[in-house]
Amino acid sequence: MALLIQRFKFNADPRAGVLLVDLMHASLQQLFPQELPQALVAVPRHPQRAKEFGFDQAQWLSQQLSKRMGIPCLAARRIRSTPTQRGLDRSARLRNVQDAFVVGVALPPHVAVVDDIMTTGASLEGLAKACRIAGASRVEAWAAARTPLALS
Repeated sequence: MALLIQRFKFNADPRAGVLLVDLMHASLQQLFPQELPQALVAVPRHPQRAKEFGFDQAQWLSQQLSKRMGIPCLAARRIRSTPTQRGLDRSARLRNVQDAFVVGVALPPHVAVVDDIMTTGASLEGLAKACRIAGASRVEAWAAARTPLALS
């Protein structure tokens, strides 16, 4: 899984991305329709970082899941360019993404924030706060992979 995430995130490998979407979609098939969120919101990269990498991996995952599941994908923006989260502990990661996200549209009550990998959950938590400000009362976190807790 680690190799798959690396190929997708750092090499923009479309085959790796399709496999990640397949895995995410398969795992979400167990949910009842009434359990599904009303919208997906990707953890956005800052536009400068997305340009460096050639794409925004969480946005791509969200759009693919949106098509497969029939759930609207709504956009959030990263309004602050933050340093990479790699190498930071949880408290430093939380400070790093504090007030970094904004959702410019009114959200439905139930949304899922989507990312490729969850390490400490700081980015997902930062975006969840922005989603609550935009009207969501229930925010789930969906990620293709989770770093083992001992490594977070």
